Amino acid sequence: MRARAVRMWATGTAGAAALTVGLVAGAPSGAGAVSPTSARPTVQEAPRYGQPTLYTENIDEMLDFYHEAFGFRVDYRFPEQGPAVFGTVSLGDSYYLTFSTYDVIKDSTPLKRIGPSKRKQSEIAVLAPDVDAAYTKAKAAGARGLMTPKDQPWGERSAYVSDPAGNLVQISTHNGS
Repeated sequence: MRARAVRMWATGTAGAAALTVGLVAGAPSGAGAVSPTSARPTVQEAPRYGQPTLYTENIDEMLDFYHEAFGFRVDYRFPEQGPAVFGTVSLGDSYYLTFSTYDVIKDSTPLKRIGPSKRKQSEIAVLAPDVDAAYTKAKAAGARGLMTPKDQPWGERSAYVSDPAGNLVQISTHNGS
């Protein structure tokens, strides 16, 4: 059973990576790009070693949420017009998140059990200098509060919210204790 789960995870990871690389690397420079700037490399040109991909039913909702809640820059939306099936946001020069619809993953990979779930077993962390302010801003942008900000014994202040697709987002900072 464990070996099967590992194979399924490996297949899923490889499939998601292939889709992400194929959509981003295969697109012509600037195709579908949103808010381009000449001072910064495009998503296709920026050196990256990977990024988490979150699945959702509504790409635009996720792009808007991560922009409004945490200040992520919307780098890419595919297609540029009509219902989006893929998108990328970034924070600074090295923190990227990608979003893909459940349907595009099911149609483009062997992963057929992809869909909304109440059991979330992973999270992304967004580091913020003021966790309390970031938590309030995330909730105002549509997040569901899961844990109000609190000091942790390991020296961080953290909070948890869920994004519009239900993914867990930890908001954290080192508080010096």
